[in-house]
Amino acid sequence: MEERQCKFDLIIIGGGISATLLCLSIYKRDPEFKILIIEKSIQFPQKIGESVVDLTAVFFKSLNIDHLLTDQTHKTGVRFLFNELNSSDLSDIAEFASPTLPGAVKGYHLNRSVFDQNLLEEVIKKGATVYRPATIVNAFFQEFNNQLTINVENEIRNVQSKWVVDATGRARYIPKRLNWKNKTIDLNTGAIMAHFKNIAPSDSWDTNTKEYWDTCSIGLREFSTTHLMRKHSWWWVIRLNKTTTSIGVVFDKDNIEFNDYEEFFHCQLKKDLQLSIMTKEAEIGKIKHLENLPYVSDQIYSKGIALIGESGAFLDPFISPGLEMIGQQTIWLSELLIEDKKKEVFNKEQWEKYSRIFYHSYESRLTIYKTAYNFMHSYDLFTLWLKQGNYAYFSKVVFPSVLFKSRIKQPLRFNRLERLAVHYFKYRLTQINQKRIDQGRKSYYKKNTISYSGVRVPKNILFPFIPPYLLTKSFWAYLRLEAKELYYFKRIK
Repeated sequence: MEERQCKFDLIIIGGGISATLLCLSIYKRDPEFKILIIEKSIQFPQKIGESVVDLTAVFFKSLNIDHLLTDQTHKTGVRFLFNELNSSDLSDIAEFASPTLPGAVKGYHLNRSVFDQNLLEEVIKKGATVYRPATIVNAFFQEFNNQLTINVENEIRNVQSKWVVDATGRARYIPKRLNWKNKTIDLNTGAIMAHFKNIAPSDSWDTNTKEYWDTCSIGLREFSTTHLMRKHSWWWVIRLNKTTTSIGVVFDKDNIEFNDYEEFFHCQLKKDLQLSIMTKEAEIGKIKHLENLPYVSDQIYSKGIALIGESGAFLDPFISPGLEMIGQQTIWLSELLIEDKKKEVFNKEQWEKYSRIFYHSYESRLTIYKTAYNFMHSYDLFTLWLKQGNYAYFSKVVFPSVLFKSRIKQPLRFNRLERLAVHYFKYRLTQINQKRIDQGRKSYYKKNTISYSGVRVPKNILFPFIPPYLLTKSFWAYLRLEAKELYYFKRIK
């Protein structure tokens, strides 16, 4: 068995999207950076995280990887379907829609197995060394002195670097090895998913109101990210290509329990009338279960070690924040690592700033999600939540990032006033939802109800007017909700 020794500027454990996006960000600034990627798998698996939102698309564009997206499916928008009665009448399904209109950015549905592989091949072209398939035989982590013994096809290689980045995702190699603990958080969700071949045509299970979408969007609504909003849970339906569709559910474990995840998944596919029609004749692939979705490490770096992506934290796939935050992390980490190499001085102040910003961002997003699972089945309550989120996300993240490239790296964070507003609306929506449960009420809407978000990123003079427009829509939605509740209260008196 042969033995070799090599030294690198950076060793990345894991070769998935977190690792390769970090490589691309580093090579964009320093093409001479010496990087080793250690990847244990022969082939990348499918993963939760197949939908790319606006800011992630802006980030991808900044890395000049458009040529890797040509084989991926354009995301034509986002849809939310509500069916509180589980009615078989398609006109009873209410819809909140956000078609992608022609403009400055486009999202994608990613076949992660293929896309992750393409990204890895891209960084190899740019100079990265990749050991694959490879296993870590032994690892020694000390301040700015990391030494790993790697088995690569029965050849032992000893590698050394000042910095190591853990990009192993949920395997979380370094946090487990070094016994880094997780913070306590108030979100308890799980997920189950599978890929389906040849689901039923959309006109057999979908809403009838599609003329505006198919006329104005960049593509047919079949290639949108479709959410089926249910009690304490939501389902995604993502068309990856003409034959394959990703379908999965994220659920609140405090309210939904089961013993066998495959049995539960199949049972829900039969009980839910939309899903039943959609999947009855489809071919189902391997069912994947993620028992505990959200977590966050109590540290995301130490001297010589950093975590990225799911090795450090995961929140919720709803509205696809995962890849967005990974993109922002890669910008910060690439800048910090390049500065460290050039100056050969550890900039403690900047590393602590990076840590504070991302913990603040995680807490801000967690605040949004904490109670949402209580009322996400309700058309008027949850569409108000979505409209408020659209305004916050567009005005604080998308709008500044499109105008100023330097803003792409700044994740969503709330100031004190914004946190107070979020807490108030969380309290009020939860209160209304509980009253409706006590009174046996459901959302009221007419047949074939559909409303549109107004979210868009135009290239013309309309762009600056989008944030105030979204704020107005959110404000009026709240007033209508309160008026509806006041009318009901007066009527029963």
